[in-house]
Amino acid sequence: MIYNMDCIQGAQQYLANDSVDLIITDPPYNLGFGGTNMTKIKRPRFDIIANDKLSPQEYQRFTLQWLFQAYRVLKPGRHIYVCIDWRMYPDMVRWMRRIGFVVKNCIVWNKEQMGMGYQYRFQHEFIIFAVKPDKKVRRIPKRSATDVWSVPRIQGNKTVHPTEKPAKLMDEMILNSSLEGELVADFFLGSGPVALATKQHGRELIGFEIDPKYFTLTTDRLAEMER
Repeated sequence: MIYNMDCIQGAQQYLANDSVDLIITDPPYNLGFGGTNMTKIKRPRFDIIANDKLSPQEYQRFTLQWLFQAYRVLKPGRHIYVCIDWRMYPDMVRWMRRIGFVVKNCIVWNKEQMGMGYQYRFQHEFIIFAVKPDKKVRRIPKRSATDVWSVPRIQGNKTVHPTEKPAKLMDEMILNSSLEGELVADFFLGSGPVALATKQHGRELIGFEIDPKYFTLTTDRLAEMER
């Protein structure tokens, strides 16, 4: 179940309180990023994604609204993973705590190859791992799991979305924090890495993507998996 609509309205319309087993999502970082400009035309390859170039006040209001919906629909004791980078990490953690989430750790995604940057090239991003508080919080089953995950990034000239993540990055989150048949929600589908990984591992999915172009892309990718 994926919907071409704003995630705040979508969650209000389609998700009941305490109905989701796991949330994995990659929200806009509000950096106005259109992908690499290391191209022949010296311009970014993509348009800026929706809600990625707001005023600080607008971005805070937008983030608190979708986080409120995420908190409302997530079952008590269950996990949420939010992708973010170092520039917005402090704000996102503060807002998640304000909503009620208990932040448990900061996972570092090591992309294995350097990307852009001027004073030290970027090679990592963060994933905030948090829970909706309850007396019984679902535990991560693998005690050997660490907070640094090395997963190769998608090469810039092969991306189909300006902030595209590899589906493999989602595997640990899905396998560690949900069981087969449980419901995973993604509030920002983008190019569909959470959708693809969720389907591969036998979980149910509900997701929202406001941009019709990326919604269609995700729909096509899911259909291709069924062929």
